Amino acid sequence: MASDLRDKRLFLRFLSISVLGTIADYLLALLLAEAFSFAYVTASTCGFILGSIVNYCGHSVFSYEHTSRKTISLRGYGKYLLAVLSSLLVRLIAVAMLDYLTALPFWFILLVAIGASFVTSYVISTLWVFRKPD
Repeated sequence: MASDLRDKRLFLRFLSISVLGTIADYLLALLLAEAFSFAYVTASTCGFILGSIVNYCGHSVFSYEHTSRKTISLRGYGKYLLAVLSSLLVRLIAVAMLDYLTALPFWFILLVAIGASFVTSYVISTLWVFRKPD
């Protein structure tokens, strides 16, 4: 199981799907805010939800070889959403701690926090959400 975390192909597939989900998130939020005058928080929330759906489905179909579109489910999406929210919590904690404990510039703090968040999402997704059946 832990060996899955060291699988370079899996990591690159996970990263590529995560980038697609982030693009979908960003573009929908931007469209809703700019073209339809949604409040920024509402637009951002809608983008986040779309991005998480794109990521969950993409990871199910592409990232993990033992999953497919047949394994996509509301329960699985719920687990993935918990993983994503956990990674958001890690990101926020990293930002708060680095801001409080260091004099590093925000852009650097944010990059470190995003990296910590991504790693958290990858680990939780690999070991729990998309775990290989025993």
